[in-house]
Amino acid sequence: MHIDKYISHRGANSDAVENTMEAFQIAKKAGFKWFETDVQMSSDGELFLFHDDTPQRFSSISENVTNMSWSELNVIELIHPVVKSKAKVLTLKEYLEWAEHNNAFLNLEIKVSNENINYQKTLVAKVIELLEHYPTMKSKILLSSFSKVVMRELRRHKDFTQGKLFYTTNWVRDFEYIDGKLYRNFVKNKYIAIIINYSCLTDLRVKYLKRKFGKFFVYSVYKDDEIKQLLEWQIDAIFIDKKEQLNLSI
Repeated sequence: MHIDKYISHRGANSDAVENTMEAFQIAKKAGFKWFETDVQMSSDGELFLFHDDTPQRFSSISENVTNMSWSELNVIELIHPVVKSKAKVLTLKEYLEWAEHNNAFLNLEIKVSNENINYQKTLVAKVIELLEHYPTMKSKILLSSFSKVVMRELRRHKDFTQGKLFYTTNWVRDFEYIDGKLYRNFVKNKYIAIIINYSCLTDLRVKYLKRKFGKFFVYSVYKDDEIKQLLEWQIDAIFIDKKEQLNLSI
């Protein structure tokens, strides 16, 4: 699977509410081919796109989204905090329909805002069940998650390309895990890449990750100079927020 250097992070989220149809359409028009999003599940089993645990960043509602029914989620008016544009929560089915008809490539992060193991297992099962209805999209989808439960469940579905998300604020503390168990799982499960946060990287760590894992992607990248640094390091893929950053070079 070829993955572009730049991946639109939740769509053009500076111009529209993240993870909504408006955000993805703007990013597509700007030239993005790859799009990252977050998949969660409502209390009555509907798969939808949302990053946060609650809608509070875009509305007055503070309840955990996984405890809400789809009928409750569907009527929320999301308002962008800066540009004040409005949008609705998008279902995964609606997103897949759009992607299929617009030749879009997708990184679906299976998001865990509910630590219940049965919830996580059901979430994975429902995602896979829905994706099976879009066979032409299978070669255009990358699945990922931070959750160990989710990644364990995905082992049964190796026909879908997968990547392992990892976050660290203390490289020294976590290095034994990165060099040991994380690497062993990477090899065993044939992940396409490790997906890691920008803030932990240095020249030496980038060289190590390239040598150890071969391929890795970087998220939590915000500033233009951070993107240029990653380009100098020849990182395989970068998740970016602003459509204008698509044209950055060194």
